[in-house]
Amino acid sequence: MTSAAPASRPTRRAMPLRHKLMLVLACEVLLLGFQRADLTPRRAGILIEAPALAHHVIT
Repeated sequence: MTSAAPASRPTRRAMPLRHKLMLVLACEVLLLGFQRADLTPRRAGILIEAPALAHHVIT
């Protein structure tokens, strides 16, 4: 009887520095975006001004 050797799992490679920096940058953009949105809330909408002449219509 021959027994098959168990398949060895490949070793995990370390995350490259470039990927770590991209991950840190993405987290920073996300956190700063939430912080700025909280500090300066803006209402979405369209500003409509009244026409200068009475017979003109905004379409």
